[in-house]
Amino acid sequence: MIFDFYHLKKNSINYASHGIRVIKLSFVLIGLGLVGIIHGLLPFIFVDTVSNGIKKIASRLSNF
Repeated sequence: MIFDFYHLKKNSINYASHGIRVIKLSFVLIGLGLVGIIHGLLPFIFVDTVSNGIKKIASRLSNF
């Protein structure tokens, strides 16, 4: 679903908390994307960084 006007209410979170959480998560994902590009070009560095980061994010989201 693209539009869910009751998303915040269903998840019992206010607008500011949701916005801050999503912005932080977005910056982490952007950072992991950049690290992934570097790892793609130089596979001997950041060997486990992206996979460990994704696992950490997945565990945080499942506990929310």
